[in-house]
Amino acid sequence: MTNPFLRASSSCLMATLTVCFAVLPVSAAETLRLGGTGSATVLVERLAAAFEASESGLKVQVIPGLGSSGGIAAAQDGALDIAVSARPLKPAETGLVEVVAVITPYGLVSSNSKPGDIANADVAAFFASTTSIWPDGSPVRIILRPKSESDTALLGQTFPEMAAAIDQVRTRIDVPLAATDQDNLEMAKAIDGSLVGTSLAQMVTEQHQSELHFLTIDGVQPTLENLENGTYPYFKPFRFVHAENPEPQVERFLAFVGSSEGKSLLREAGSLPAAQ
Repeated sequence: MTNPFLRASSSCLMATLTVCFAVLPVSAAETLRLGGTGSATVLVERLAAAFEASESGLKVQVIPGLGSSGGIAAAQDGALDIAVSARPLKPAETGLVEVVAVITPYGLVSSNSKPGDIANADVAAFFASTTSIWPDGSPVRIILRPKSESDTALLGQTFPEMAAAIDQVRTRIDVPLAATDQDNLEMAKAIDGSLVGTSLAQMVTEQHQSELHFLTIDGVQPTLENLENGTYPYFKPFRFVHAENPEPQVERFLAFVGSSEGKSLLREAGSLPAAQ
C-alpha cells in the first residue's frame, strides 16, 4: 500500500520581524526569505544553502525562531517569501496559498534506551496513566507542548483517544511544558524516561538519535522506507505558504525542492517530498 500523501500576528512579533528584516541590505527581488516551524529549521537551512548555490545573484535567508504562526503572519505582511508551517492555514489567514511540500515520519521518542513497542490502540492510555512504565520497569515521564502548538494538535489526531489523553495529562502539576520544538527534545534528553512526540526530520537534522529513541508502533519503525510503503502511516507534513502571486524565485525554490537534488537532500534529512 502506498502512502496517499506521496503523490494574525501580534505587534510584538511584527516589531521583532521589522528589526530583523530592516538590517538586510538587499532588495526583495534579490532575496528569498524563509522561516517558520522550528522543527524544520535545519532542513530548510540545508535546502536554502543548496538552492542559493544553484542560483546566480540570489541571496537566500532563513529566519529562525518564528514558529508556524509567526511565519505565516510574516508572509501575510510581506516580510517572508515562504513560511514553513506545521499546520494548515486558518480562515483569517487570507491572501496566501499553502502546499504540503514535505512529509516526515512522526512518532514517540524517549530517553530510555530501549523503549520497546506499543500498539496504536494503547498509546493514549499509556500516555495518560500515572503508573506507566518502560520495559525495564522505570517510570514514564511525559513532556507536553503548549495547547496552541501545532504538534499538540498533530499528536492528538495521530492516535485514537489521544486528544482526551493530552487534556487529562495537562491537569497534572508534575508534567513539564516545552515551549518550542527544540526545548521539547532538549528536555526529553535531560529527563530520565521521557516521552514526547517528534518527527524523524528533527531527530536527524538536530542529531538527537544517540540520546533519544523511537518506540516502534505495532512493531513498525518510523523509517522513510516504511512511510513510503505504507506500513508506518504516521507522518508530520510541512507546508510551504506563500503569496497568491509569488515572486519567480519562490516558484524556482519550490521546483528545486522537487528536483533530484532536492529529493536527495530531503532523504538525508529524514524527509520525503509529499508528491513524487
